Amino acid sequence: MKRLTPDKLKTTFMSPVTEYGPIQNRKYTLTHSDTTGMLFLDIGNEYNYSAINKELRDEVLGRWIICEDIPYILLFYVHVGDGNFDESLNRYNIFKSHLDSALQAIIYGDSLLLDKYPELMHAPIYVKFDSIIPNFDNYEDYGCVKDYM
Repeated sequence: MKRLTPDKLKTTFMSPVTEYGPIQNRKYTLTHSDTTGMLFLDIGNEYNYSAINKELRDEVLGRWIICEDIPYILLFYVHVGDGNFDESLNRYNIFKSHLDSALQAIIYGDSLLLDKYPELMHAPIYVKFDSIIPNFDNYEDYGCVKDYM
């Protein structure tokens, strides 16, 4: 896994969410700049739709989900595409090659929450690849939070 460069990540907490909580309704919006290589992580109780490039749709969205059998799951969404098969395959492969780094950035950017609630370190991570093409419309297991520390 490629290691995160912390000075290439800018994290913004959107009120009323803070570095320390709450967990419930906590949402992540990760975007990036192709020119500078900077990653931008917005953490709030809503996704930061204004940060999303509507043409590229290369953001990673995530949120904590409370479950009955496991206390928390961290679920992420990526938009693979509604285009043709080859375009969707290309986007799927690009997301797959960058997801470890994206998840590492999100976990790093929210590390104070994880310090406060160490039980979240064992929360499973799933990624929903979103597409109208069935081959790319699925959930994939990405381990657990501690795998990205």
